[in-house]
Amino acid sequence: MFRDFHLIRCGENDVLFFPESVKIYGVPKVYAPAIVDYLEHGGEVPDAVASILEKEAGQAQAQAGVLAQRIENDGNAETDSLCLYLAHDCNLACTYCYNNGGRVSDSVPMMDAEVAEAAFRRYFTEPGRTYGVSFYGGEPLLNFRAMKHVVTRGAALERERGIRIIYSMTTNGTVLNKDILQFIDRNIDNVTVSLDGPMEVNDRYRVRETRGAPQGSYAKVLANLQRLREKTKAKLTIKATLTGTGVPLYEQSLQHLRSLGTDGVAMTPVNTAPDNPAAIADGAFADYVEREAEHCRRFFAADVPEPVMGQETTLNMLANLLTKRKFLKHCDAGKNPAVTADGSLYACHGLTGMSEFHMGTLAQVSPREWDIRSMFAALNVRDIPECSRCWARYLCGGACYAHAYTNTGSVARPDPRHCMLTRRQAEAVIAGFAGAMAEPRQLARIYRTVKEMINPAQDTPHA
Repeated sequence: MFRDFHLIRCGENDVLFFPESVKIYGVPKVYAPAIVDYLEHGGEVPDAVASILEKEAGQAQAQAGVLAQRIENDGNAETDSLCLYLAHDCNLACTYCYNNGGRVSDSVPMMDAEVAEAAFRRYFTEPGRTYGVSFYGGEPLLNFRAMKHVVTRGAALERERGIRIIYSMTTNGTVLNKDILQFIDRNIDNVTVSLDGPMEVNDRYRVRETRGAPQGSYAKVLANLQRLREKTKAKLTIKATLTGTGVPLYEQSLQHLRSLGTDGVAMTPVNTAPDNPAAIADGAFADYVEREAEHCRRFFAADVPEPVMGQETTLNMLANLLTKRKFLKHCDAGKNPAVTADGSLYACHGLTGMSEFHMGTLAQVSPREWDIRSMFAALNVRDIPECSRCWARYLCGGACYAHAYTNTGSVARPDPRHCMLTRRQAEAVIAGFAGAMAEPRQLARIYRTVKEMINPAQDTPHA
């Protein structure tokens, strides 16, 4: 019996969503009891629904070979971006930091440009290709001297090999001066700045020690955001961490961050130990899930202005619905490694310092690198048991592997909280899109907004 679909209760009609074809069908609400009985016990469904199921079963079978080929191709893909741990140190002491201020490795504290160049020479080899480099930490701008040398050596390699390197950076936004701003303007395409919300939200956990006393970072980051906007051409994104104490202020924080004039805003739940004061308790997380679902639904309101900021999840899911695009993986962990200051390689920045995901070093090619690459290449949503049974699998691509490992002990077992959140978001987006299909003006706005999101992304690799 074909049961690979999901019933969403909404609007004047309910909706059936089929993940393999990425199609939605409106069905009368009176069908719902029979559909639920069919899904749970194998009962009979109305003839109109049976006809849909028969057609979709054939579609699902036809898709199997196509996706199998995609998975095989992805497994053989070459590295196209690197995450450089430029500094294993940070000038802040955020109490929820998942990687201890970047001090997750026993390597030397600061990367030399020679290490980065060795990584570039090893992985960036194909003429005509565009490669991505992400400066990370800790706080990468604590090693600004090396950052400048890395870009200079990268430019020489671009000329030598006929390649292009695009640079991005994740920073806490507190280490800026005139020289750094000029450098960013000339060399960095994307800057992600950490800021959790208004002062009372941000400064609860994002602090630095000043004369032995904790001092919040909000005022300095806010001033530097303004400088980045005025003095650089870099695309500027705010990355916020939602904590347990921040959940009641979720909407206010998001609205405040949107008002700061950046190109994007993203807010993700904290990933920390349950006994950490910043952790989100189960009840608070359930509250956040409902707030986030409402946030997704709000996108479809007739009075929503353009462009819509902080709606990346909604827009990505809409792009999948409109283009039939399917996310098979969460990210390119393993294929695109993180490089520590001493030249050690790890599957990704979130798993850096963990011996299970150590892939060797730049100095010596290790068979372990290919073993770990192969392990992560196999982590697609069709082969992970929990994901393969989930109707929202292709809208999601699976959970963050680092979060999965932290919370379940396995990169192949997604964090249940992530699954709960994603399914509620997907239901809200699919229901909203189904309703918009009957409103030409709304549908035109959706097409236009999604198109504007997709087209720039075609020019920039993940870094």
